[in-house]
Amino acid sequence: MKATRRFQNGATPIMTLIWILIGVSVATLGIKIIPIYIDDYAIASSLEGLQREPRLPGFSDKEIMATLDKFFIMNNVRGFNRESIEILRESDTEVKVVIDYEVRTNILRNIDAVVSFSHAVEVKSP
Repeated sequence: MKATRRFQNGATPIMTLIWILIGVSVATLGIKIIPIYIDDYAIASSLEGLQREPRLPGFSDKEIMATLDKFFIMNNVRGFNRESIEILRESDTEVKVVIDYEVRTNILRNIDAVVSFSHAVEVKSP
């Protein structure tokens, strides 16, 4: 019995603290970054809703922005910079809306995380 007891040691207090530190670090990173991806999902679904609008090529740029704003309000997207939205008109019957943006969030003191996203939708009039 003494021979097997020698190999049955538990975790040392230092190893337990290291695992707790790793767990807290992963949880903090998740708490900071997951909301960014949730907002990006809402922005992407707003673009999909815009793509389902059949009269979109006939809209002016202001009307397209107003429609996007309505989708953003419905999807609870707050603090989005509208300057990252680009509306390109290839012809009278084709509109391309490009959203290219990045989000910077503070992780710890002077450590920041930068996440960049790019979405595009192209709508052609029938």
